[in-house]
Order: sequence, then structure tokens, then C-alpha cells
Amino acid sequence: MAREYGRYLSKSHRDCDWTALTTTQHDCFMALVSSEDINWAGVLPYVPTRFAGLAADLTERKVEAVWAELARANLLVIDKKTGELGVRTFIKHDNVLAKPNLTKAFIRAFSHVRSASIRQAIMGELAKLLATRPDLAGWAQIEEQLPELFLELFAE
Repeated sequence: MAREYGRYLSKSHRDCDWTALTTTQHDCFMALVSSEDINWAGVLPYVPTRFAGLAADLTERKVEAVWAELARANLLVIDKKTGELGVRTFIKHDNVLAKPNLTKAFIRAFSHVRSASIRQAIMGELAKLLATRPDLAGWAQIEEQLPELFLELFAE
């Protein structure tokens, strides 16, 4: 099932990393997390031209610059060689591992990520999530379907 909306957490307004961003950075980030192209691993194609058309004052160059700023702020992981962009905390904030069907979709999406740096970022986020939310329903599916990934998470 395709996503119909992106989550926006009201607690973002109290997050000092979020409030340190500019309005343009907020808008570009929210355009990514609400994109129809984002998969359940939080990865989407690196296509700045597509996002430049979302606002009258955006250009491809401006989108690339803002995405680079968001990457420096550790919100995104960009791999131009594989043509992928990862939203680092997508799995956590979209509560992907809370529901079995979403976890299945995550596993499928994760298996298609080509970028080593994005895969590593996802692994890091999964490790943090396992430490803070070991009760999530999706862990059993990850252990069953990706046992090597699950073992690696416990090793961290």
C-alpha cells in the first residue's frame, strides 16, 4: 500500500535541532518525508529537479543546497553515486516497526537499498530503536527474515 501522508510530530516544535533549521529547510525536509516516492526504509531517489517544482521559488540548485545542509545537520544521508537519499529517522518517526505489515514493507525496501552509507545509517537508527523500543512488534519479523541484520544489531 502506498503512503497517503507523511507524519509531522508536534514534538518537533520543542526539538532544538529542528528549531535551528530555516523555513526552507523545514519545507524541503517535509517534502521528502511526505513524498510518494519515499519507501518504508525512508529512502527515495535523489532527484532534486522533481522537488524544485514544488514551489515557485525553488530551483534544482537550491534544493541540492538545502539537502546538503540537511545532510550536514544529520537529518539526511545522500549518496549521489547510487542516486539515493535517506531520511535518517524515518523508521523511528513513522513508527514503521510497530505494525507487522509495515515491517514487511520495511524489510522489502531495505533489501533494495544500494547505498552502503544509507544502509549503515539505517542500521544505526535500528540499533538505537532496539535499545529504546525492544517491545516493537517488528523485531520478531526482522529476526526471522533478516537474522544476520538482527545479530548485527545486538552486536552494536
